[in-house]
Amino acid sequence: MSLENYDVAIIGGGPAGATAAIYLAEYGFKVCLFEKKNFPRETLCGEFLSKEVIEIIKELNLFDKFNSLHPNPINSFRFINGNGKELSANFKFTAYGLRRSAFDNLLLDAARERGVKVFQPYEISKIEKCDVDYKVSAQNQNGLSIDLQCKFVVAAYGKQNILDKTLNRSFAGQKSFLNGVKFHFPKTGLKNILPNEIRIYVSNGIYCGVNEVDNGTVTLAFLENRMTLKKSSRQNIIEFISMNESFKNIFVGNSFEQINELPAYGSGNIYFGEKNLVKNGIFMIGDAAGVIAPLAGDGIGMALQSAKLIASILVKSRKENLSAEETERFYKNSWRKLFKKRLILASFIQKILLQSKFRNMAVYVVKMFPSVLQKLIKVTRAD
Repeated sequence: MSLENYDVAIIGGGPAGATAAIYLAEYGFKVCLFEKKNFPRETLCGEFLSKEVIEIIKELNLFDKFNSLHPNPINSFRFINGNGKELSANFKFTAYGLRRSAFDNLLLDAARERGVKVFQPYEISKIEKCDVDYKVSAQNQNGLSIDLQCKFVVAAYGKQNILDKTLNRSFAGQKSFLNGVKFHFPKTGLKNILPNEIRIYVSNGIYCGVNEVDNGTVTLAFLENRMTLKKSSRQNIIEFISMNESFKNIFVGNSFEQINELPAYGSGNIYFGEKNLVKNGIFMIGDAAGVIAPLAGDGIGMALQSAKLIASILVKSRKENLSAEETERFYKNSWRKLFKKRLILASFIQKILLQSKFRNMAVYVVKMFPSVLQKLIKVTRAD
């Protein structure tokens, strides 16, 4: 029996996968996409959408629909050290806060509308190279299987996936001891929060971002070092609240009860090191290609930019009839040119700010030279 053929199969329906699907469909590719979970669903994310995200949303003619979700505009940044010292700056752009469940739904619905065949919920069970094409097998929760054939496979499955081990990616199985957790607070449960501001609270081994998103909701997302902090994530954030007076002052009533009652969305063992950009001929985009330290970077921005990049590379490959090796090489070089410096800088900043000695020194320097903060904001963007 002959298999149904596609030009591109995309694994993962989050921002990177859905955006790549939209671009490729508009370029005339026959595209299918596999997403293992039903939407809407929440996932770990600081839910900060930078100017790079908004530029691509506008380019895809989705800004009106995006605005209909009532995203919260953000135009300033405040950093609060464990000793109460603060740094602040205004952005020279407007960013937004929006829950991932709403944002991901917007993009995946747009992919369907542009003609992308979406298999959901389906999880990839096998990818086989067959001469110049790939055979992709997937299965849903009821055991129904699908097999299809495609020329290109793009992996957009996020920070980690069982496919990392299946593909023998170099970092699979390594322990980073870095966990991320997200809570959604009703705005009525918090105080002293400015709607147009994203805040970062920092202490040894942990930092936490706080910003308003849509519909009266505030996102609290934190990264913790499990080598330093041995208790559960909920206990660690509760202790952080107790020790950090500035952080404690944003909560109304009993913050401990709020933390214990709210759903937590998390991801363990987050790996910030170098990853394969192409493995067994499969192109990696978004967090599957490289995770940027959230304090200094913008993961959703990188997801959308890498989606746009892979689409342009596959267009070039088709137009110029490039070999598989030429296509892979061109993608790797282009991706590194676009992201590598940002990843290195973000990792460096993260290491400094998780250690009090270096963090206090850095805060002192920026206090003395305020323009440094604006420069840091600029170099962690895509300019």
